[in-house]
Amino acid sequence: MTEKDRKLILDGKTIDYTYEGGWRFKVLFYNGLAAYQFLGDDGETVSNSNEDIPYNSRIIRDDLYHVVWHEKNIGDLVSLVIDTEKNRIHSAALLDYRGSKPILHFESGDIHDFSDE
Repeated sequence: MTEKDRKLILDGKTIDYTYEGGWRFKVLFYNGLAAYQFLGDDGETVSNSNEDIPYNSRIIRDDLYHVVWHEKNIGDLVSLVIDTEKNRIHSAALLDYRGSKPILHFESGDIHDFSDE
């Protein structure tokens, strides 16, 4: 496996998760890119989304992944640790860093699904 392949190990995967604060996301990884949907309380209504976001990832150990992406168009930098063994996700993100009130998001949550597309 080349270094480039290791960085794109999540290609073909989809993850659906909810943070402890209630935010629910569905993220698809494809061709070195990520796309996400911010879902409503019903888990289906899309209230926000973005796509074609370049990402990098690595395997920390079996069933534990680290992924990072930078949404330059909206000023978000996101880092996720995905633990598929415990069905948990951990986030550290700087949201709207170009705005007057950037948000530091540091939260964990439950994974509902982690599967191939």
